[in-house]
Amino acid sequence: MSIPTKTPISLMSFEEASTAVVAFLKGAVPLGLWSVTKAGDGRQTLLTVDDDAYGLEVGDYGAWSDSLCQHMVNGAAPQIAPAAMAVPAYASAEVARRMEIGAYVGVPIRDGDGTLFGTLCGLDPAVQSPQLLEQAPVLRLLADLLGRVLEAEQMRADAEEQAAELRRRSGALARSETLHRLLAEGSADVISLHAPDGRFLYVSQASQDLVGTPPEELLGTYPAELVHPDDRADLFGDDGGGPSEDVPGELTFRLRHRDGHWVWVEATQSVVRDPWGEVSEVQMATRDITQRRAREAENQRESKLESLGRLSAGLAHEINTPIQYVGDNARFLEEAYQELIRVVEVYRTLLDTSNPIGWAERQERVREAEAGIDFEYLEEEIPSAVAQTLEGIDRVATIVRAMKTFSHPGHQEQTPADLNEALAATITVTRHQVNDVADLSLELGELPPVQCNIADLNQVFLNLIVNAADAIEETGQRGSINVSTAVEDGDAVVRITDTGDGIPEEVRARMFDPFFTTKDVGRGSGQGLPLARGVVQEGHGGSLVFDSVMGEGTTFVIRIPVGGRASAAEHVQA
Repeated sequence: MSIPTKTPISLMSFEEASTAVVAFLKGAVPLGLWSVTKAGDGRQTLLTVDDDAYGLEVGDYGAWSDSLCQHMVNGAAPQIAPAAMAVPAYASAEVARRMEIGAYVGVPIRDGDGTLFGTLCGLDPAVQSPQLLEQAPVLRLLADLLGRVLEAEQMRADAEEQAAELRRRSGALARSETLHRLLAEGSADVISLHAPDGRFLYVSQASQDLVGTPPEELLGTYPAELVHPDDRADLFGDDGGGPSEDVPGELTFRLRHRDGHWVWVEATQSVVRDPWGEVSEVQMATRDITQRRAREAENQRESKLESLGRLSAGLAHEINTPIQYVGDNARFLEEAYQELIRVVEVYRTLLDTSNPIGWAERQERVREAEAGIDFEYLEEEIPSAVAQTLEGIDRVATIVRAMKTFSHPGHQEQTPADLNEALAATITVTRHQVNDVADLSLELGELPPVQCNIADLNQVFLNLIVNAADAIEETGQRGSINVSTAVEDGDAVVRITDTGDGIPEEVRARMFDPFFTTKDVGRGSGQGLPLARGVVQEGHGGSLVFDSVMGEGTTFVIRIPVGGRASAAEHVQA
């Protein structure tokens, strides 16, 4: 038994269907004119015509507003009128003044979305029998059929257009893939494509240099397997799959090299979506920034040393003052001690029972020993000297601890820290320089421990407070600096406000540019603010911005996510 071969079904075009319908109606309902018309651009145009009464041809047109059909479509007149001139709307139509119309038949043709395409229309010079009304169901069926053919033809045209576009895109994609591979394999960056779940679909040859692993060994694996444990949550969330589409496009993290060491990398990602909006793949470009990070760390240390160098004179004064009165008090206490010891020695001698000296002589020697000492003075001054000495020692210890905080290189790992305590240390280190030009006030709110690199943030606070003091000094008048902290929307917020002259509009856009400075030569390298923004934004997922009003001053606002970089990524996803 043979299976019959299926042959393609050839769909009738709208033109063919229109011709067939008009021919059918000409035979079944013999009016003088049958036509299929198109309505658009204010016209009614004949597409198909069978006319032996009026002499009309395909392509003839008239104003839509003059036609009988527009009254029918608008519902102002019936679809079938055996005596058309008995219908006021038809009788008043402009076309009725030019043509002899006894009967009218019209049915709208609509496309798939219900939009009016045109009409199936019949005319005759003579009035027809009322039996013409019985043709209404057939006429509507034929008009609906033409609408379906029109819709199918449009769908076919759309399909052909989509197929042509698909062929064009396929060719472009093939050319693009070839070009992409040429570019990817020639790039020092690692170019990779990832499935929605993160698996490597493609990796360029540069992976061998970056992580010591050839591309073929990475295909099908997950990038999270290479990422430092402390960075995974920031990049992948809890599932540990592929890079989250909600993570900012530029990422900084560490990858494990095959030999075991960690490589700092910077990656940019681009999410590709299908026509339905679903993620089809993720494209990434990853480069080694280990040396750049080392240079940035060195620049940061140099900036820290520069800041401490500028503060060294003030710090020396801050230490020298308490040391001076500690020394003075120590010498005073030494002298008092020697005087008291001499009296004590006299007491010991006279209290010795083996001593033959009489009682009167003993009393005389005591009076002589005590005559050279002002006991009331010592009783008043010794406690004061001891208190001042202890205060001076505490002051020096506080300064030394603050200096130790700033000289410590810190760690790459972020740990919970007290920002208020860090700010207090900063104030201690900068106190002498600030006190010379401004009154400093603190409004420290209650802050939870903040996940951060406190050594890096100390440097940020130091730079901003020193900058505030410099801005006030340039005014030539004493001003004020206010430092406040608060928690806002899951961020620890630090505001540092000065009453300097403000930042000119023309330089505001360059304030965070490397090596840009408005200070005199020798007073700034232009690295403080760029490094500060890098620490806050890249290192902690926070933000550093400023608001300045000329003649009033400037406020720098630091926002640090309380939970560190991971909480910053969660905030972006939310």
